[in-house]
Amino acid sequence: MFASQFRQGRNPLLGIFFALLFVGCASLAPTTDQPVKSANDDYQYRLLTLPNEMQVLLISAPDTPKAAASLDVQVGSGDNPPGRAGLAHFLEHMLFLGTDKYPDAAEYERYITEHGGTRNAYTSFENTNYFFDINAPFLPEALDRFAQFFIAPRFDAAYVDREKNAVEAEYQMGLKSDPRRGLDVIQEVMNPQHPYSQFNVGSLETLADRPDSLVRDELIKFYETYYSANMMRLVVLGPESLDELESLVVPLFSAVPNRDYQAQEIAAPLFAPGDLPLLVQVQPQATLRQLDLSFPIPDYRSDYREKPVSYLSNLVGHEGDGSLLSQLKAEGLAESLSAGTGLTWPGGWLFSVSISLTEKGQQQYSRVVELFFSYMKMLREEGAQQWL
Repeated sequence: MFASQFRQGRNPLLGIFFALLFVGCASLAPTTDQPVKSANDDYQYRLLTLPNEMQVLLISAPDTPKAAASLDVQVGSGDNPPGRAGLAHFLEHMLFLGTDKYPDAAEYERYITEHGGTRNAYTSFENTNYFFDINAPFLPEALDRFAQFFIAPRFDAAYVDREKNAVEAEYQMGLKSDPRRGLDVIQEVMNPQHPYSQFNVGSLETLADRPDSLVRDELIKFYETYYSANMMRLVVLGPESLDELESLVVPLFSAVPNRDYQAQEIAAPLFAPGDLPLLVQVQPQATLRQLDLSFPIPDYRSDYREKPVSYLSNLVGHEGDGSLLSQLKAEGLAESLSAGTGLTWPGGWLFSVSISLTEKGQQQYSRVVELFFSYMKMLREEGAQQWL
């Protein structure tokens, strides 16, 4: 599964875990720092740093009928080696197909589904995430199978062609998706020195064997470089006590190798100097009238407590009286509006405002842009409001 627009069957519970993973672990240095929770939250939490530097969040939910786990690797399509578009995505597909301890390629999926669970994974620009849920009594055995993917996967050569074709199928499916097509167009006008500008889903062409380079060999090299315990974050939820969960997790996931890889920020700007402002027009396949306004901004993750981007997103996306949307609607220009971070990469973000236009708004999109910048000017002049 590739990128956010292709995530299917996401478990809402796992979505919460994934949020907790990054909110909770963002300040995780000593294991004595523990999450602050609501007085109304009956779950118990514990943060751990394993000897191999993997960071772990345990969640004890005594009454839950389902257990779940999610492991995130801070590596994604932005780390594809030159000339091997889609290698990170291809690895995500190949990882599930057997390990030294459980060599049967279908064993993991069979165990999860036979015990009432689901499993999936996705690749984004910065991350690759693997997750499952299962009937709670079967968590220990499921965790054992899950951990082996990060200890000793087989990358069985017998499945290379099959998984290449699976990646190709996702690529072909994306060609019919307006959001994906829109991203492809934006990538064409990005700074070619920035990795986001590169094709990253993968295809039969980019994953083909070459006389001097077998894709499976490159896959193993990629795994042995980037899949390092210090780049991983794990969340496990189950009905067991925190001590019991810890006794399950520590011996299993401490065996994941720490290759001491350190992520690097991307020095190149997303758009080349002098290329902005830029107007890009895209002809959609579906009936769609939409105006997207996007702005490269610094990476604000270190300011997660203050949430400056969330603050701005809420103000721009507000729908009540006096809002930008209320004025656009009053003039018959727009039907809806959303704002927030779109693309993210190490060192920067893209703040995007998406406006669903009426026919009149499509014809008079310059007026929509004028109102947007007038609203932003007002926000700048009034400054940050403490009550918000």
